Formats: sequence, C-alpha cells, structure tokens
Amino acid sequence: MLINLNEAKELANRFLGSERKTTILYHGEVYMLKYPDPIKVERFKDLLSYKNNQFSEHIGCQVFKACGFDTQDTLLGKYTAPNGKEKLVVACKDFTQDGSVLYEFAKLANQALVEKVGRDLTIEDFYIVVTETAAITDKSSVIERFWDVFVVDALIGNRDRHFGNFGLIEKDGVLANAPVYDCGSSLSALLDDESMQEDLTKPGQFRQNTFQINSCYRMNGKRVFYHEIFKDPPEDLAAAIWRVVPKIDMDKIHEIVDATPEMSDVRKQYLKAALALRYKEILQPALKRVLQ
Repeated sequence: MLINLNEAKELANRFLGSERKTTILYHGEVYMLKYPDPIKVERFKDLLSYKNNQFSEHIGCQVFKACGFDTQDTLLGKYTAPNGKEKLVVACKDFTQDGSVLYEFAKLANQALVEKVGRDLTIEDFYIVVTETAAITDKSSVIERFWDVFVVDALIGNRDRHFGNFGLIEKDGVLANAPVYDCGSSLSALLDDESMQEDLTKPGQFRQNTFQINSCYRMNGKRVFYHEIFKDPPEDLAAAIWRVVPKIDMDKIHEIVDATPEMSDVRKQYLKAALALRYKEILQPALKRVLQ
C-alpha cells in the first residue's frame, strides 16, 4: 500500500542531484522525495518519458537491508507536485539528522587528488584517497565497505554507483561508513514494461540486458563489467564475496519485489528473473571459486 505523503510539511529543499527533489517533514523526520526522473538518454526517449527510479531506489535499498547493510530508510508514496499532478515518489529518510555530515567520496578525492579534479576516478584512485585521508582512521573498514557494496550492486545491476553516491559520515572529526544510499540506477530503471515483456520471451536478449552489465568504475584502464571481474576477483573483492554472498537470501529478495505496491506484474517477473540470473551465474560461481 502506498503512503499518502501529502500530509507531510514541505521544507526548503536541502538536497542536490540529477533527479527533481523535494524536502518534507513526515512524522517528525526529514525525508527527501525523489520524483520519477525524466529520461535523458536519447535512445530510450521513444520508449518512456520517465525512469522507474522510484521503484529501483526503494527495492535496491530493501535488498541491501536484507543482506545486512546499514541502509537509508525509504518509503513509496504519492505526492502532489506544485503543478497539481500526483506523482509516485520514493521518500528517502535523511540519515544526517543527528548532526553528522555526509561526505561523498568524490569530495575527499578533490582534496587528495587535486590533479584529477573534474576527471573520472578509478578504483586505483579509491585506494589512494583512503590511504591519504587522515580523517579515515579505520581504513580497512572503508575498503571492506566499498567492495561489500560492489557485490550487492552486481546483484541488483547497478550501473551508476560512482564516487558521488558512495559516502562517509563525519561526526566528532572522524569519518566512518555512511549508510548505503542512492540505488535509483539499478534494477533496469530505464526499461518500460513492454520492453521487459519482450525480453522475457527472448532468452538471448534477456541475458544480454541483464547479465552483461558494467559498473560505473574503471580499473586497469578499462571499464569494470560485473560478470568479468567476478571471474578473477582482486583480493579485496574475493574477501567481500566470502563475506556477503552467503548472506543473500533470494527468497526474501523475491518477496521484497512481490510486495512492492503499484508495480506491474511483468516488472516484478522481470526483476525476479534478472536477480536470479545474476545470483546464479555471477555470484554463486564466484563464491565457489573463492571457497576452493
């Protein structure tokens, strides 16, 4: 059941990002509302006008929670925009209400890698920033979190986990891992229901669209594809596979998808099939190799 968010109090907006956002006070807590994101990718504009990022954000965060991660709280609801149109939105609870400050990793990189400001950061850069940022006192914990998140991003097919939406929380001068947030570019957010229905009838096409997915990162001078890096994972990823994959309960994840309100049956069928494929053909074989 969707939540009626119109009873919330609208505040001055405090959040930035690519999607349109509104800040509200709901039951005494601050939330960021994300609206369906207008399609900016030219080849998808004829298929649909808006992404399904509200579903992807909510389900993606629920999957991370089910795997034991500290994750932002999300709600799916309806909210009437200033133009009078009712929108299906995702409300993301502000996890800095305790006075902590979120530092996107990209901001830390601007300090540690001045010569790379404005350029794409690589996984090699990630290690340099962790090493050279004095406020990161538990460096191994941050490295573990990066790769643990990477494992679940592979499961949900997240194409846009970059250093602007992987963050640390600062409190009392110390940086620690932030809750997982911003999963809106996962779970085939750019596909409409008709395309999903077509994919489900064409196994080769379905596999192409759900298996051969690239991450947002580069390593060794190349774009990192999930299905490739899991075949021969670097040491820190191998350790994350060992930690995270055994915690993945696919029955629970399928229940999360089925319980999502307002989402079509074909989208639910597609997402469950895609999640199962990546789990069986990427994560499970990787775990078997790591345990050998």
